[in-house]
Amino acid sequence: MMDGRVLVIGAGLGGLTLAHALMRAGVDVRVHEADDGSGDRFQGYRIGLAPPGLEALRAALPERLYALAEATGGRLTGPGLLFDERLTELSRDHEGPSPGTLATDRQVLRRILLGGLGDRVAYGRRLVDFAEDADGVTARFADGTESRGEVLVGADGGNSAVRRRLVPEVGLVDADLCGAMGRTTLTDRFLRLVPGRGTMVKGPGITLMLGSMRFGREPSAAAAELAPGLDLPYRDDYVRWVLLVPPGHPAATAPGRAAEDARDLVLELIDGWHPDLLDLVRSSDMSAVGRSKVLDRPMPPWPAGRVTLLGDAAHLTLASGGNGANTAMQDAVRLSARLAEAFEGERDLRSALEEYQRDLLERGNAAVEVGKRAMKRFVPSGTARGEE
Repeated sequence: MMDGRVLVIGAGLGGLTLAHALMRAGVDVRVHEADDGSGDRFQGYRIGLAPPGLEALRAALPERLYALAEATGGRLTGPGLLFDERLTELSRDHEGPSPGTLATDRQVLRRILLGGLGDRVAYGRRLVDFAEDADGVTARFADGTESRGEVLVGADGGNSAVRRRLVPEVGLVDADLCGAMGRTTLTDRFLRLVPGRGTMVKGPGITLMLGSMRFGREPSAAAAELAPGLDLPYRDDYVRWVLLVPPGHPAATAPGRAAEDARDLVLELIDGWHPDLLDLVRSSDMSAVGRSKVLDRPMPPWPAGRVTLLGDAAHLTLASGGNGANTAMQDAVRLSARLAEAFEGERDLRSALEEYQRDLLERGNAAVEVGKRAMKRFVPSGTARGEE
């Protein structure tokens, strides 16, 4: 017995966008998430949605949820600034991102994407194996449960359990990039650090990147009006900052520090910088120090069957490219369209998934290269394996 025509492994932005797109196309779907669902998982703060990502989101979401996503977003306008560690302006860039790019809070957007899915999302389901046969796919989870569908989609991120089984020859390698990230409530003092779309502070061997998240409307209030019944957290405007730890620093070889320890590390690294930057870090909520991984080679084609991939599971992009979420959302909408064609009898399932795979690999591998090229702005040439 089928639990859903499509089984999605992973309730991140890409997997949830796919679930909405399939529902909109009239296709039954179930999402299985490894986290226990007790709170917001941390995957960063502000992200940018370029027009292609927004178009995919609009195509997938019910009108009220898309309106909420757009209302809570902020526009990325104004120059990009470059300062030294004493906040002396070195340059400003007026080119900016694509017109219409929207800044959004990742956790708020994920809550919006969970809206309307209800019990279609099952938590605490860590995939351990899957088995494909002529009639469908059976997913097996660590809690002993199973789920069966006609198609299984690995949308389970860079450490994808689905990819490890589907394309075992492709692994992960260290990108030699290590950093700490924080979020600090936006005040007039800190707003002066990020008057435009973003600011980069270049110190000796260290880069600090700043971006403001100014909500178009405060999320909980916007949800109460535009999507009653959807509970969004209260959020103040904030500055998101990321400090890249220099390669070779002890923290870069032994990451995983707790947040408070990580704050001390960052303050140590920027000792002597302008007081506004020091206080920005002191005042922040922040994550631990972490490392970036990349795929050890471009994702190759695999024999098309009832199992496929989406988002970072197929094309793990460095954050420097700013295109991970955008690419995953495009994957979701295009895969939904191909599956709908197959389930409506317009074509056979294998050819539909083969066409999706070709498109996925072309766009995804190109997105990975964008991230590698962009990283050269932040680290010296040759220090990041993601650039090789």
